[in-house]
Amino acid sequence: MLDMLYYIVTLFIINQCNMVTRFQKHLAKTNLAKNTIASYVWTVNYFLNHYKEVNKKNLLAYKGYLVENFKPQTVNLRLQGINKYLEFTKQDKLKVKFVKVQQKNFLENVISDSDYKFLKTRLKADGYDEWYFVVWFMAATGARVSELLHIKAEHVQIGYLDLYSKGGKIRRLYIPKNLREEARKWIHEKGLTSGYIFLNRFGQRITTRGIAQQLKHFAEKYGLNRD
Repeated sequence: MLDMLYYIVTLFIINQCNMVTRFQKHLAKTNLAKNTIASYVWTVNYFLNHYKEVNKKNLLAYKGYLVENFKPQTVNLRLQGINKYLEFTKQDKLKVKFVKVQQKNFLENVISDSDYKFLKTRLKADGYDEWYFVVWFMAATGARVSELLHIKAEHVQIGYLDLYSKGGKIRRLYIPKNLREEARKWIHEKGLTSGYIFLNRFGQRITTRGIAQQLKHFAEKYGLNRD
């Protein structure tokens, strides 16, 4: 019985490997760049090694993992690779929707991406904890200044915030796991159990103008490139 099970599993793995090899050869016949092909194949191999079976549940679990750990552009690149594989294996119905990539938020217009980590590190080291999290939340979630003001302790707990537009559409901002865990500790230290997390010295929500001015102040304070 065990021998038969081992045989079936081995056969399944070999079949998957053969399918990925055929997928790679198929991509090579297209006009895709070599780096893109390598990225797609790596993504498919990663998925198959970690989730084994290709089904809707596992695909959504993988998408959730990507959203928690990578920026939207990277998430969509990975999902594109998965979707190409699903097309190749005639499983189009399982294709995964891309995440929406927002326009540049205020933070990205104030400092370059290369300066972001430096700013975050300095804010933490100099004791500007609230602004450390303002910068981290904006960079990790893609939130605009006006959207940042709506984040509550409850959203940090569940890992996302739903924003409703005038047209009734919902846009979900995901909070990555590592940010969520550190923010929980910070919120606990502040004595907050619910409500808005970014407050001024009077205990009221910070204004969009206040955030904009302060971020510009820190960009100048640390000599960051504002082009």
